[in-house]
Amino acid sequence: MRSQGTDRYFCAAHSLINGVKQNLRELFLPVGYPEGLHTCYQKFHLWLGVETFLGSMISVLCSQAMLGSLGLGAAEAAGGAVAIQWVLKDGIGEVGKLFFIKRYASSFDSHPKTWKIVGEGMSSVGSFLQLCTCVVSVNLFLPLAAVGNMLESIHRSVWFASHMTFTKHFSPHGNIGDIVAKDDAQTSTAQLLGMLSGVSLLTLSHSQLFLFGCFSVLAPIHLWSTTSMLKAAKFENLNQANLILLGQSFVDNGKVMDYEQLHQSESLGYGGEWIQQNHKHVNIKMGLSADKAYQSANEIRSAIGIFKNETYLLNYRENTVNILFHNDAQVNDVIKAVLHAIKFYDALITSKQDTWKTLDQTLHWTTSNCQPFLESLKAHQWQCDNVYWNDGGIRLTWDRQITCSS
Repeated sequence: MRSQGTDRYFCAAHSLINGVKQNLRELFLPVGYPEGLHTCYQKFHLWLGVETFLGSMISVLCSQAMLGSLGLGAAEAAGGAVAIQWVLKDGIGEVGKLFFIKRYASSFDSHPKTWKIVGEGMSSVGSFLQLCTCVVSVNLFLPLAAVGNMLESIHRSVWFASHMTFTKHFSPHGNIGDIVAKDDAQTSTAQLLGMLSGVSLLTLSHSQLFLFGCFSVLAPIHLWSTTSMLKAAKFENLNQANLILLGQSFVDNGKVMDYEQLHQSESLGYGGEWIQQNHKHVNIKMGLSADKAYQSANEIRSAIGIFKNETYLLNYRENTVNILFHNDAQVNDVIKAVLHAIKFYDALITSKQDTWKTLDQTLHWTTSNCQPFLESLKAHQWQCDNVYWNDGGIRLTWDRQITCSS
């Protein structure tokens, strides 16, 4: 009887533990984890949890510094001055964020890692400015707090945009909604733990020296966790830098490198989103208007005559190959246009021939080699369903001669 009771006890405990593990898995992990997600998902999100935890702690310290600088409980607080300044700092910060988004939002998809680290740097500067409110005159609270809040608002916008790009790469089977929801659960938990830890620190001391001391320790670790997280993100996506280097490799030797070969070639800069300055390559701009790419209507007519069967136009102007797209252009057309731009630039620089003649000759080469290039990209596990480029976004319409391919 005693043995049976012990067995029932262990069985119940085992069942309880399994139930808790299953519930935690359903709360924090997407369906299909880990097999159905990208291989870097786990490492990336572990670092994300550390980063969020530390960021939440820093936020608590900044809130304490700003509240202390306004002197809660003083006579002006009763008159509503605190509330007014608090609202103004948020409002001014949001307005500043709008100007930043207008200027740089088009590159968030093409350079998410770069903007993520820039955003974290802005957030650290913003937090420092907010901390400084506790050691300066109360008259400086609003400008310091407003600028600090603006930088943190920009950071949040950048993270929201870049996170959506990361999420698309994590989800080869399209369960983006599930991944986003589980990311939110993970983030909320890390934020709560960070808040509790930050409040625990404040129970030790509220002094200005203590706040700055904690910040000086937490901020570098926070940035280090961000860089570690981005290093863990290894996506076989066709961003601006990757596609140019892959296309150049194919034009030069007819081969496409895989992810590891490309990133070991020392041609890429930070995050794999920039080409090293000492690496010679073609400068390409996409999605321009016709008046920026061409100098006259005759040039446009000449280009359309050459590209009458295509969904893109090319032109070389001011050391840049400009690509203009038709409204019907698809992802494969973008890849073809970039491959053509690379071949065209190489031929133009090497042969010194007439631009229009070179365009025509290289178009024939591109038409013959585009399909092998696409097949080689897929064979090396590159994701060809999208191209992440800082595109001007303009699409044009012209009469095309559509041909049927066998």
